[in-house]
Amino acid sequence: MSLTTSATLTKSPSSVAAVGGTTVTERTQAMMQHLQQVLLLSSDPISLLNSFEGDDYLEQLAPVVEEAVNASHVDLLIDRLASITALKETEVQKLCNSNQHEYTKAVQQLAKVKQSSEQMRVSVLNINQNLQQSGRALVARNKMLLDSQGARKNIDEATAAIRQCLKVINMTNKINEMIEQKKYFGALKSLDDLEQNHIQEVAQFEFAQMIRKSVPVMQATIKDDVIADLQVWLASVRKVAPQIGQIAFGVTESRRRRWKKKVDHNPQLRFYKLNSAVELAMDDDPDEVDPLNNDTINVDLTPFYESMHICSALGVLDEFRDNYAVGRIKEQDAILPPSLEFTDDDIAPLESLLHGACGFAIVERITVRKAYRVRTPASVNELWESMCQRIAHLIDPVLPTLRNPETLLRVRTLLGLFIQTMESYEFSVERLHSYMLSLFENYSAFLKQRFAEEFQQTVMEDDYMPMKINQRDLWEKIIGISWYKPGKEASKVKFPCLLPFSQVYPLSCAEIRNFVNQHYQFSDEFSEQNPGQIETTLRANLDELLVQVICRTLRDRLRSSNREEIVQIYINLEYFQTAAIELEKMLNETATVHLDEPITLHAGVAFSDARKLAETRIFELVNSKIDDFLEIADYDWDTSTERTAPSSYLSDMVNFLETLVDSTLVNLPRSITSFIYFDAFDHLATKLLDLLLNAGRRISKAAVLNFNRDICYLENFVGNIGSSSSKRRDISLNRGTLDDSNNVKRRSEDDADNSLLTTFTELRQTIDLLMSPNVEEYNNTEIRMRKYGRVKPQNAAALVEKIFAPPATPSRTMKRFRRGG
Repeated sequence: MSLTTSATLTKSPSSVAAVGGTTVTERTQAMMQHLQQVLLLSSDPISLLNSFEGDDYLEQLAPVVEEAVNASHVDLLIDRLASITALKETEVQKLCNSNQHEYTKAVQQLAKVKQSSEQMRVSVLNINQNLQQSGRALVARNKMLLDSQGARKNIDEATAAIRQCLKVINMTNKINEMIEQKKYFGALKSLDDLEQNHIQEVAQFEFAQMIRKSVPVMQATIKDDVIADLQVWLASVRKVAPQIGQIAFGVTESRRRRWKKKVDHNPQLRFYKLNSAVELAMDDDPDEVDPLNNDTINVDLTPFYESMHICSALGVLDEFRDNYAVGRIKEQDAILPPSLEFTDDDIAPLESLLHGACGFAIVERITVRKAYRVRTPASVNELWESMCQRIAHLIDPVLPTLRNPETLLRVRTLLGLFIQTMESYEFSVERLHSYMLSLFENYSAFLKQRFAEEFQQTVMEDDYMPMKINQRDLWEKIIGISWYKPGKEASKVKFPCLLPFSQVYPLSCAEIRNFVNQHYQFSDEFSEQNPGQIETTLRANLDELLVQVICRTLRDRLRSSNREEIVQIYINLEYFQTAAIELEKMLNETATVHLDEPITLHAGVAFSDARKLAETRIFELVNSKIDDFLEIADYDWDTSTERTAPSSYLSDMVNFLETLVDSTLVNLPRSITSFIYFDAFDHLATKLLDLLLNAGRRISKAAVLNFNRDICYLENFVGNIGSSSSKRRDISLNRGTLDDSNNVKRRSEDDADNSLLTTFTELRQTIDLLMSPNVEEYNNTEIRMRKYGRVKPQNAAALVEKIFAPPATPSRTMKRFRRGG
């Protein structure tokens, strides 16, 4: 039976599955297997029936029923139980047939089973109903749960989208705030992050497209704000540019002082200027002030760099470069005014102009060093050259209005500081050096003009007398400024004393020294870019001053008819010639650069020529005065009376010549006075001979004797000149009234005195011939060469004819004299 039951139970699931027309799930199969195990607990009907009476079997059956209910297979379970029941009934019938008692008992048990089965069926139906009700509620709840999960998912998705949208909106607002706060670089980074990442997450929303379209607008806003802020920054830098320049000037001035100390300690360094390689190598000041960052000002370049980087990030660096270049040009126009005015009393406008230009250029140089992509050296240099040209054009109209050379020196000092400061920042200063050279030429011309005016005034006020010095202090001062070497030691000079030159010479020496010193003061601002230019210009200007002003003025004064003035001019010219030689030496010794050729002044030759002209002029004046005396000479050539005294005109002439020797010519060098005397007496002898030759038709013996007396008087005067003048010169020196230090070569006094008498040789020999008792001896060559060698034959013949001419016809002696001649 158990086998049959087992087979039946095994087939039942498939039969039920066939009847239902559906495939049994694995859970149903498990339930059937469980039910089958329960039914197979006992192998005999008795134990099976007994099992139904107890709770054991029902406890085992309960899980099967529960599984059927859970699997919604209650009907299938009932059918299966019905099949089992039918099977059991069949078995029971068989048992009954075989055993009535047992059958009855079985029927009873079967009735109980049926009753239990009915109860079970009712319970199962109730359970099924309850399960269905519970299932419907569960399904409803499940549906509600599914609906809730969908809604929650939608809510979560919506929440996430809202969060993303809010993040985008917040970032956009934050970017706008950063733009308002001028945090452009951060705003630009955030804007790039927004565009590349966050907008993509909300791209499906319309507002995201609006924000995406606003990104270029915000970038343009950033660019415009950056450019605007750059212009504001440029304006702020322009305002502090004069301060930057002033501080930079101070730094350069400090370097100047340090370098001057080094030059004073080592004179060999004078050949090297500020900013030269030597000076830069030796400058060891570690505390040099930064013109942009110091205790006074602090120029922040961050806005410039930020603007540059932002525009670079925006891809508009070229536009930024153009805007910056235009902005700098505008700032340059603002720094450099359309016109400039300053006076001798106030050059503050020029100082302010140079300070501003200096500060402007320094900012340019620093930006080109750190932002080469924006400012190239070529663009900065172009702007710099334009600035230099405009500065020159601003200064040029003002220079002619200045009347004080000290003002020009102050202008030079400012320009020198400006040049050296700019040179230290690697700017080309060649144009400025050219302008400084032009300014130097104007300055030199101004000094020459002032010197000429003052010299003319000095010449007009000069008394043309040797200077009388009463005090040692004044004497030492004159010796110090003049190129003059006293013949005595200072301690041996007694006062009052006379200096050979007039006051025009020491005053001019002082002005010349001042002229040279002012040139060298000006040249302190030059670098070795103009080697030798200062010396060349100074030589030319000094030469022109000495030749065209001093020498020409003194030459013009030689037109005077005042002999004392001409003599004093001659003496002054001699000392000016010495000054020119000493100046030439001084220029070569104090040259600031090595010169290929020594400096040579032409003034020495000019003064030498002027001295010769003065000599000639003295000769002319003396001879002219002699001519004046000779014009009043009145000789009676036919007289028969001999005079006992010289002619009156001749006495006056000798008095004049004595005065000339004793006073007018006393300070001249002995060699010059000898020349003057020689020329004067030679001129006098010639004129007297002309008087004799131009006498009437006849000359009497008495007239010859009278003429001889005059000539003897002159010869005696000439013979006494040397001794008398020497005595007078010695007396003057002993009295301390003259300090003559001329180093001109002098002739021997004896030779000079003897040579003066030779000027009358021809006249003396002519008179001796006329007084000779035997004039025919002139025909004797030997005698003529010994006694009358200077007498010309034609003169001798003419005069002898006049001596021996009878009232009507010539004598026989005269005829023989003519034949012998």
